[in-house]
Amino acid sequence: MTTIKAYTIGHSNRTISEFLNLLSAYKIEVLIDVRRWPRSKSFPHFNKENLSITLEDNGIQYIWFESLGGYRRFGKDIKDDGIGRCFKDDSFRAFATYILKSVDAKKALEDLLHLCSTRTVAIMCAESLPWNCHRKIISDWLYYKSVEVIHVLGKNKTISHKLTECARIENGELKYL
Repeated sequence: MTTIKAYTIGHSNRTISEFLNLLSAYKIEVLIDVRRWPRSKSFPHFNKENLSITLEDNGIQYIWFESLGGYRRFGKDIKDDGIGRCFKDDSFRAFATYILKSVDAKKALEDLLHLCSTRTVAIMCAESLPWNCHRKIISDWLYYKSVEVIHVLGKNKTISHKLTECARIENGELKYL
């Protein structure tokens, strides 16, 4: 049985050349943008319009998954029903709740899983460090689905995903304490 693999990456303050070199080094075929608002004032080459053209010119498909964007809030995007109290940050708690409860998020995650099973995918947000980004929660879900998730930190620097400290797999379900 072939292991399904997915990469995550934060664009951070990289040049477009550095970013493309990283994608090339890991043979990325599809970039999934999970920024809620796919733009950057400081780094306009990472705006959706510019990035999608640059990636296409370099043989990489660009897909924006708005439903997997971060910055979810209780009372606006999802009801607070006590999930993820272990998280010190309410934005991570809200996103974990959103992932587990939202129909839109569940569909997007299933679509993401399908893409990961057929192509070499990188999941991108702005934050360079995955433990400071909602990518860690998306990665928890992929890990729960038996996907090997690799966080790209640099050209020869990666770390394998392990469940966040608040996540558990119990009775075949992903849960957050």
